[in-house]
Amino acid sequence: MPPEQRQVYVQVVEGLLQHGLKGQVSPRLRERLRQAGVDLDRPLLPLYPVPLWARCLEIVVEEVYPGMPKVEGYARLARAHVEGYGATLLGRAVMGVMRVLGPRRVVQRMPEVLRGTDNYTEVKLVERGPAHFELHFNSSLKGPGYVEALLEALLAVGGAKAPCVTKLFDDGERSEYALTWIQEP
Repeated sequence: MPPEQRQVYVQVVEGLLQHGLKGQVSPRLRERLRQAGVDLDRPLLPLYPVPLWARCLEIVVEEVYPGMPKVEGYARLARAHVEGYGATLLGRAVMGVMRVLGPRRVVQRMPEVLRGTDNYTEVKLVERGPAHFELHFNSSLKGPGYVEALLEALLAVGGAKAPCVTKLFDDGERSEYALTWIQEP
C-alpha cells in the first residue's frame, strides 16, 4: 500500500491522547496537536494518516517529555500508549485476553493484534526458541525506541518476565525486532 494511503484507526489515537496522557495534555500540547490536524475538542475521526500520526507522536514527546533524550521520551510514550489503549473499549477486551494467555501466546497473536491498529500493517512471526521470537514488519516507525518499548509493554501485559525487544533491521520501509524474555520454569 502506498504510504500516502496508510492510516491508523481511531482506537490507537484515542488510547494515547485521551487515556494514556490523561492529565498531561497542556493547553499548549492541545493547540499544537490541533494545528497538526488532531483536534481534541471535537470527536476523533475514524482514521488518521500515518504522517500526521507520526507528527503527533513527535509533538507529544516534545511537550510531555521535554529535555529528555528522544529514545527515553518515545519509550515512555509507548508505555503510556499501551496503558491508554487498555482503557479503550476494544483495548480492554484485547488486554484482558492477553493477561491470561501468557507471553508465548501473546507473541503468537501479535500479528493479528497489530493488524487491528491500522489499515496497512502486516507482521510475519518467526520463532527462534521457546522465549525468543522475531517480528518482521512491512513498515517502519521513525520514533527511536518507541516500537521496542511498545512491544516490551505488550509482553509485560502477557506476564513476560524481563521482556527485551531489540531492533534487528530497519531500512525506513521495513523493520524487524527480536523479542525475548526469561522463561518461567
